[in-house]
Amino acid sequence: MIIIIDYELGNVKSVMNAFEYIGSNIILSRDPELISKASGIVLPGVGAFGEGMKRLKKYNLEDIIQKSVAKGTPILGICLGFQMLMNSSIEHEFNNGLYLLNHEVIRLPVTERLPHIGWSKVYSPSELNLKPNLLKGIENEYFYFVHNYGVTINSINEKYAFAKYGTLSFAALMENKNIFGTQFHPEKSGEAGICLLKNFNDICL
Repeated sequence: MIIIIDYELGNVKSVMNAFEYIGSNIILSRDPELISKASGIVLPGVGAFGEGMKRLKKYNLEDIIQKSVAKGTPILGICLGFQMLMNSSIEHEFNNGLYLLNHEVIRLPVTERLPHIGWSKVYSPSELNLKPNLLKGIENEYFYFVHNYGVTINSINEKYAFAKYGTLSFAALMENKNIFGTQFHPEKSGEAGICLLKNFNDICL
């Protein structure tokens, strides 16, 4: 059973539809007891970082998410959900995140118009010895992005993949043990996105 976190922010229906399409046992919930029993957690999101964290706190979801991840439950953060896995964000004002991935979210330092909207190629850097598990069977495919903010810091602690906007390379995907995140929207990214969600579903089995 994979739980999509219901905190009333984001494109939950399209995420649910994508998981149902691949045959996942998927439930939308904010019940801490149910979340604690999940084989996987999905944290979707569209909107501002501060509002997202405010709603997680409102529904007492911050603690159960952190506890579930600490005991090894896989989690997939999507777009804003990916950003909220980080330590903090400076969107509008400074806000703490879930402290699951040791990075900060910043406004993309580009001269191009923001938000970055559209399809960009996602690729693993050549120096990365192991491909991210989410990209199993996926090679240099295009995924759909909508965002102003992102993560630009690299780390040897994670498996990761990049995308480019203008001349800037930013983190499009990141993994650390049972923590997974995508800046793009796999549920809006056609067959490549479906393949990625299948990979996460398989990790949760």
